[in-house]
Amino acid sequence: MIIITQTFIILVLIGIILLLLNQSGIKKVAINNSVISNFDKADFVRIDKMVKRFNGGLGDNLMIISPTMDSGSVIHDVISNGKEIKWIVDNSRDTWYPNNKDKTEYVCKSIRIHERDSEFIDVQLSKCENYKEDEQLSIITFFKEKL
Repeated sequence: MIIITQTFIILVLIGIILLLLNQSGIKKVAINNSVISNFDKADFVRIDKMVKRFNGGLGDNLMIISPTMDSGSVIHDVISNGKEIKWIVDNSRDTWYPNNKDKTEYVCKSIRIHERDSEFIDVQLSKCENYKEDEQLSIITFFKEKL
């Protein structure tokens, strides 16, 4: 009887330990989601959070690894202090075209999520330096079917 009780207690403790380990892993993933690469629902939720934080006057940082059709990924570095957003599109890290060293930097005072049509949702920057104040720059696009 004692052996059965001890075995039962050990199994319960192992179950609790596994449950706690699994929960801490979920929290780490949820907290450390500063890299966008799948353009799925989770990435869209994270972009939406960044936009809302910016519009609420709070800063944020993201790295976006955007797939392309004819070359390697394009890297976007997004740095915001809640008043100004610096969005850098960095082609210099494209492994397929190593001679392309172009970087485009947008410094803007506004960002929004815009539902373009029934298929696409765009992230748009506006009030950007060297652009018309009301010009909306579509910087990345999400396909609704992936959301």
